[in-house]
Amino acid sequence: MASAPAPSADLSDIQLVDNVLRGAPGAFEAFYRRHSRVIYHCIRARTDGQDADDILQAFFERLLKSNFRALQLWQRGSSLPVYLSKVVRNFVTDFHRARRSREEAVGGDMELEPLAESQGEMTTAATHLKELRHVGVRAWAVLEPRDRRLICDRLHRDLDNEAIAIRLQLSVGALRTAMSRAQARYLAQVRQLAPEFFPDRA
Repeated sequence: MASAPAPSADLSDIQLVDNVLRGAPGAFEAFYRRHSRVIYHCIRARTDGQDADDILQAFFERLLKSNFRALQLWQRGSSLPVYLSKVVRNFVTDFHRARRSREEAVGGDMELEPLAESQGEMTTAATHLKELRHVGVRAWAVLEPRDRRLICDRLHRDLDNEAIAIRLQLSVGALRTAMSRAQARYLAQVRQLAPEFFPDRA
């Protein structure tokens, strides 16, 4: 009889990262629980507190979209927290550089008219958006690797159905069915994690 897998708290960083890279169920969530605090403090040390939450979410979104390239490049045997701090430092620099480029493209520090009726409404909407993005990352982490690949190819790589079908060796019809089911499972995970954002319709 096969022994049960060790709890994530008992795994070394090498074992945990290897589980993430092979798409083991729950591995990314375990990685997030263990290292997100260190990553967040690294971000706070290099940016304004107001941006820290956004950068944290953007960092984990980049990890997911890149198929954990940063973890693939980690040299086993070296300290993972030290390595992550270097990765985060570079990411924060790139994040601010990209933001400055966007601001320059639209006219520098030009003030925009508020779209909400009050500043309080704008703040609430921004808070809800951050919460929903956080839920989205958690929902993504528990999807099957095949579902993540389907959604990533469509939404982030912007591939058409024929290109994705060739990559996955599927017919276009089978791909449409698989894509629809993957998106439905992703939305179901989001709804389960944050039902308050999806009230039942009367």
